[in-house]
Amino acid sequence: MGKPRKVKKTFNYNKNRRKEWKKQKKLPKIGCKQMKDAWDERRTVEYNLQNMGLSADPNKTLAMPKPMDDVDVEAKPWKKLPQPKKLRVAHALEREANAPQPKRFRLSEPDVRYCIYMMEKYGEDYKAMAKDLKNYYQDTPKQIRSKIRTFMSIPEQYNEYKNSTKQTAMEIS
Repeated sequence: MGKPRKVKKTFNYNKNRRKEWKKQKKLPKIGCKQMKDAWDERRTVEYNLQNMGLSADPNKTLAMPKPMDDVDVEAKPWKKLPQPKKLRVAHALEREANAPQPKRFRLSEPDVRYCIYMMEKYGEDYKAMAKDLKNYYQDTPKQIRSKIRTFMSIPEQYNEYKNSTKQTAMEIS
């Protein structure tokens, strides 16, 4: 067996160390509008979050007792925290999280192309679709039928397909 080679470390002159240090020191950008408005640049992250009624470390905020300790059931195991001054931030975040989100179900572009190809070539013959060479994933006729029905149930994508077929039919005639 050979001996491991010694690698000589060389100094990288192309790296600006001051710039790297400043990048590390800079705080990350805050994407949440409510937190951005209430943030105090002169304070620490922990202090800012505590003032907003949020927690930087939930393990410290909600310190749970160990299983071996005798715990009084009625006594609360978490620490008593000071009342936050900017509680509106926590309430705004909670309202935003509980707001109903619209469902945006869409098929992927390859699946849409696959469904359109099969429908144009075979129509409703799912057994022939299963034998087609473009059936790469070897879907069964029932799987193909469910994919096509899913495609038809999404009005955004299916209506776009129908409109394009009408335009091509008008151009041909």
